[in-house]
Amino acid sequence: MDDREQTSNPGQAEESEAGEPAGAVDVKPRSPAAPAPAPPSIVDGEEHPVDPRSVKVARIIGLSSTLLIAMAPLIVVTIGWAAGGIPSAVYLALLGGLLLLLALPLLFAYKWPAARHKRLRYLVDEGGLRIRRGVFWRKVIWIPISRVQHTDVSQGPLQRRFGLATLTVHTAGTAGASISLAGLEHGIATRLNDHLRPDRATDAS
Repeated sequence: MDDREQTSNPGQAEESEAGEPAGAVDVKPRSPAAPAPAPPSIVDGEEHPVDPRSVKVARIIGLSSTLLIAMAPLIVVTIGWAAGGIPSAVYLALLGGLLLLLALPLLFAYKWPAARHKRLRYLVDEGGLRIRRGVFWRKVIWIPISRVQHTDVSQGPLQRRFGLATLTVHTAGTAGASISLAGLEHGIATRLNDHLRPDRATDAS
């Protein structure tokens, strides 16, 4: 056997005896992680659209409702044909007419949410909330904080699925007056709710 393989390095042995054990790993403490940046303020005085996912939610609700309503006459006509009270030719004509009529509300239920979303904007400043809406008839609603009685944030099943919510603001001056802004991301709806509360817990950061 080669003598060089049997001879250890004296300097290396001395270093191990005087310092850390051989093979020790020098672990440096980690620097603390930088804090996450704060979200931009919602009180910026600029107009914003509601969440685009609200279009999909409105389409699901509109198309489902239209199909459910259309099922009633289709079932009645089919039962009459199956019972022999309606000739096959008349049944096919009625079925075709009902399907043709159904196409119009289905098209409306699909197109309307996108058109409404395009025209719906909200603005938040220190004075309150302004909502601009309307496809054919435009409407601007100004809600001063001084007239807010209380606010609600609600979510339906589909809204929860998509992380959306509806903000409802109840105002003074008119009996039962309330204004709703649907299609907001849930976190934004919560921050708006805090900003518009009568105690003025404003979101300024």
